[in-house]
Amino acid sequence: MKIKVRYSIILFASALIALSANWGFAQNNKQINNEADKVVIDVSQLGKKMGVPEDKMDLGGGKSFMLQRWNKEHIKKAIDELKYCFKEPKKTYVLTEVPAPWITLALIQALQPLKVHYLYPGQGGDELELIDLKRGTQSPNYDVLFEVKEQGDDVFINLTSDRSKEVTEGGKHTFDLANLSKVVIPDIPAGKNVFIHGKGMYGAMVTIARNYIKNCKSLSMAAHETDYVCAVSFTKDRETGDVTKRTLQNNL
Repeated sequence: MKIKVRYSIILFASALIALSANWGFAQNNKQINNEADKVVIDVSQLGKKMGVPEDKMDLGGGKSFMLQRWNKEHIKKAIDELKYCFKEPKKTYVLTEVPAPWITLALIQALQPLKVHYLYPGQGGDELELIDLKRGTQSPNYDVLFEVKEQGDDVFINLTSDRSKEVTEGGKHTFDLANLSKVVIPDIPAGKNVFIHGKGMYGAMVTIARNYIKNCKSLSMAAHETDYVCAVSFTKDRETGDVTKRTLQNNL
């Protein structure tokens, strides 16, 4: 499930320059010769190229980080950029962490049918292969809990990958990513607008949510206190980046 690797980081220049220069914007690093079949896409750099605004967020203790605020127009431009730049089926494309799971899902879909991994830096994380999970029921389910509600053409899925009390008290995730491939996810009807709210590790959320893309009408994702944002759409009624207010509480 986890693979230790060394990478070349893609620094986004113009797509036209990138193609004509034969990937000249990749860092020249002799240590990555054995990883020539991998291309790491730095989503933060992509966001800067798309003009995504950034806010300085205080972590306390004198530490801070820049949080990118993606919207509908940014993700549309990013999807076009990825589709234009990356087309080699023999390579594995590795997406770096982003500030919200819906962005990761949208970029994963933009690169299909290419092979895509997710570089998740969180606790226990590394390069995650986006695997297909079994559907059905399983108890216990490696601490992953689900709640499913169907309303007409919409299906709402609440999930959590952590034991909430321990996360609250210890500040660390309790889910072990090594168990992700063993998790069983609920089966839902095909052709629905799927709305997923997740609590816990982004690596688990993204992997689970990706499993519902294939047969859905659209898929929107929310994490923690955010509203749903459409990551993938196969219908004219909803576009990638559209926001739907979240009213269903996730009490898992």
